[in-house]
Amino acid sequence: METTILTNIRAKYTFKSILFCVVFTGLFVIFSFTKSFIPNNLERLAHGIVGTFAAFLATILFLKFDRKQLSDIGLTFKRNTIIKFVAGVMIGVVIMGLLASTVLYFSNVTAEVNPRSSVWHFLLATLPLIPLAYMEELGFRAYPLEILKDKIGIRLSIIITSILFALYHIVNGWRIANSFLGPAVWGLVFGLAAVYSKGIAMPTGIHYAANLTTSAFGAANSTVSIWAIKQPNASSTKYGGTDWLTILPALALLLFAIFCIELYMRRKRPLTVRWQKQG
Repeated sequence: METTILTNIRAKYTFKSILFCVVFTGLFVIFSFTKSFIPNNLERLAHGIVGTFAAFLATILFLKFDRKQLSDIGLTFKRNTIIKFVAGVMIGVVIMGLLASTVLYFSNVTAEVNPRSSVWHFLLATLPLIPLAYMEELGFRAYPLEILKDKIGIRLSIIITSILFALYHIVNGWRIANSFLGPAVWGLVFGLAAVYSKGIAMPTGIHYAANLTTSAFGAANSTVSIWAIKQPNASSTKYGGTDWLTILPALALLLFAIFCIELYMRRKRPLTVRWQKQG
């Protein structure tokens, strides 16, 4: 009987989490029509602002139904919010820096300083990445993750929201493989950061840094990226039709995320449980 009740509770909150993401995506699509009135050079910024509004509206609607407040899911600005965001940026830069360095080292791809851009121009041009990252963290690592983690467990809640994050990208036109090799894997990292830091400031920082670092590498004719990528033989990274330089970094990040999640879960276990096992 208790098992059936527990299963029903888990199913209920999983459904609510999925429904939230569907409502958020639907509102985002509806509000996106307003972007037609925005100049093209502000399109990305408008995209982030519209998406943030959609995520906030969905959050307020669901919290209203649950009779809860924003503070109940950690959506409050505190003195350490900026510190957590900056810490997240540093973590994201380190992770992406290691992944990018590995790809450059094991391939014939080279990166040269882009004379068409500068650091300040790059940072200014990529400012819209902050609201873009925030809207997705608000949409997937705030309400959905918070209502799941106490009902079905931290590990499973991170996995479910990561899958929803991948499906969201598929709906937005991403290829299935790219959505699961990219957003789904990164979703594990973002989810753990949200649980660990008790909010979305840190995962927003990591998310922003990941997108920022990706934008730092561009084509030779780019006027934004800091480094220009040159690849003499584009097919040399493919073996048997598989682009291993895309898959291997994703697998490395996946293993890293799994390791960190398991390490967190192990350390989170009550000391009494450890003592009982040792005894």
